Amino acid sequence: MSSSNLPVIIIVPGAFGTPEGFERLLPYLNKVGYTTHPGSYPSCNPSDPASVSALLDIVFLRDNVLLPLLNEQSKDVVILAHSYGGVVAAGAAKYLAKETRIAQGESTGVIGLIYVAGNITLEGESLFTAVGGAYPPFIKVNKPSEGLSVIEPAMDVLYNDCDRALEPELAKLMQPHALRAFETPATAPAWAESAFDGKRAYVRTMDDCCNPSSLQDMWLEKSKVEWDVVDFKTGHMPFVSQPEALADQIIKFIEGFIAK
Repeated sequence: MSSSNLPVIIIVPGAFGTPEGFERLLPYLNKVGYTTHPGSYPSCNPSDPASVSALLDIVFLRDNVLLPLLNEQSKDVVILAHSYGGVVAAGAAKYLAKETRIAQGESTGVIGLIYVAGNITLEGESLFTAVGGAYPPFIKVNKPSEGLSVIEPAMDVLYNDCDRALEPELAKLMQPHALRAFETPATAPAWAESAFDGKRAYVRTMDDCCNPSSLQDMWLEKSKVEWDVVDFKTGHMPFVSQPEALADQIIKFIEGFIAK
């Protein structure tokens, strides 16, 4: 397949992060012809934390990223979602699977979902509920101000397998996140649709101090659908600690989606 026909990879970052945090990953995808597109959403470092929600994140990603690429640029897309990005991506991609859109007379669609330590929520469930109804001690609530939160210590929780010399650089990539994104319900997830059978992939991060592998296992099980699961012996951010290996795996996943 020529690079012009390859799907665009939409990068939906996890909470507290932005697409810029994936910069180490991009060269390995670009060199084989893939283009990427940022999948940001409003609850990351908002000016008014009370004005955002999981629903607004979902609607924003759908209306401002997914639909323009599908309808205006006529691109197929693959969604690469990290951590909380999995909640946003799942709602945003609802009814946008390529199989579904072709049946509606459209020519493009979402050809697959790739989660990296991705949060999985059911319809009407908040992330706060999905992680057990309590914040872990490393999420500092109402910091730096009311309605926001940060992760501390970030190096120990998020980057435990990364070079400590990178700490100043990595610290700049972290942003406060609105608590309402975690505490408001998600919409029905796209991954539950049969149109994504054979087109759901999950990178399980086995040394993850943020989303422990046991929690990831629980989410996968409660989804009641099949995922192609590959284990990485990394912390929460393999796109920082093992970008080349992660890129290789992403490419394998996409090739599998295309072959279906």
